[in-house]
Amino acid sequence: MSAHPVSTQPASDLAPSTPYGDVRHPGYVVMLFFVCFAFSYLDRQVVSILVQPIKQSLALTDTQIGLLQGFSFTMCYATAGVFVARLVDRGNRVKLIAACVAIWAVSTMACGFASNFTELLLARAGTAVAEAALSPAALSIFSDIFVPRRVARASSMFMLGPYVGGGAALFGGGMLLTAAAAGQSNAWLSAHGFAPWQAVFVAVGLPGLLLAALVAFTVREPVRLEANASGEHTRDEMPSLREVLAELFVRNRFCLPYFAAYVALITLFYSHAAWFPTLLMRHFGLAPKLVGQMAAPAYMLGGMSGVACAGLLASRVSDDTTLRKVLGFSACAVALLVPAAIAMPLVGSSGLAIVLYGASAFTASIAMGLAPVPLQIAVPNRMRGRSLALLVFMTNAISGGIGPLSVGYLNERLGQTGTSLGWALALVGGISAFVSAILYAVAARRVGAATPN
Repeated sequence: MSAHPVSTQPASDLAPSTPYGDVRHPGYVVMLFFVCFAFSYLDRQVVSILVQPIKQSLALTDTQIGLLQGFSFTMCYATAGVFVARLVDRGNRVKLIAACVAIWAVSTMACGFASNFTELLLARAGTAVAEAALSPAALSIFSDIFVPRRVARASSMFMLGPYVGGGAALFGGGMLLTAAAAGQSNAWLSAHGFAPWQAVFVAVGLPGLLLAALVAFTVREPVRLEANASGEHTRDEMPSLREVLAELFVRNRFCLPYFAAYVALITLFYSHAAWFPTLLMRHFGLAPKLVGQMAAPAYMLGGMSGVACAGLLASRVSDDTTLRKVLGFSACAVALLVPAAIAMPLVGSSGLAIVLYGASAFTASIAMGLAPVPLQIAVPNRMRGRSLALLVFMTNAISGGIGPLSVGYLNERLGQTGTSLGWALALVGGISAFVSAILYAVAARRVGAATPN
């Protein structure tokens, strides 16, 4: 039996000129890439639940913890994204994804063998480099296997990954850490020179090898399609980087404020992901297992509900208003995020903090779920990979570095008192959300200068 049976999905959902028998299980492709994306966030965010044991085991400062969760990861992620972007636009995207999933799985497991800050820094960098290809490659593939009105739905499903993976990092990471630190497990690890937090890294990295094999052997690279002036889909030539930049920032005038708005939003996202679990442990004395059990459901439910809401909103717009309305929806959602982002780390109750954490995840995830849609519908096919990679580069080089590091730095400058971490999170998160909302509104006003492809 063929490994790629003919899809039963209605032909109207597929790209119109794609040979129907050539598109194999598009729903399965979306689901598999979503699982890969979720595991990428599990691997990168599990550090947040391991901060305290890592800090004690390796004698690290909060600034070093900020580097581990910020610049060491995001600068490598962003830089690698620039180099893989051209491969996304011209190479076999499926093979690229499979190779990168395998590499980040091995790198995550290597974190479990780190015995000092430098080794852990290098292993985290390896995870970051490998994860850089997944988002631009998967989102590019969706644009080739679905008609435009279905691209938003597939992308929204994919964008659930950070919330499912981040929630699994909190809940599963806490459970794994507790199990590894208990009784015979801890005794066995100690006898072999391992700390419980090291075992967690190995456990969460291992499934990535299976995912890499599934991508390599069950997904076929789709035909690249591009619409010409008459509406027909044809193979296109590879444009230069100068043409890509002109497309983004000259022809599509909304892109500059849109990119900046997303950078500000992801600054908040990375700050919360890196430090909120630590806030619960330090300020309220909660154990890692309990933090995972309490914070993970709020994070996952809030984020998944927000992404689902984003998909619903995007599916109800007309083709000629999609860009403007998607950016407008994002501006409104991020405006609602501002008060929650300020209040969440400052309240005196852990239960209320977790409710506000879920509310922050809900509003932020609406904008995050819609984030790739403007580039998917406004940018030509062989520019999408580099356009998405540029967005990824900016969010990770700036947001992922500044967010966690700023919180750690501000916490130390504020004297590391009982409330200093909360104030640091409130400052970084509140300012980031406010700036993002303003810039999204500016982008929506400029969208009249853009013409969807």
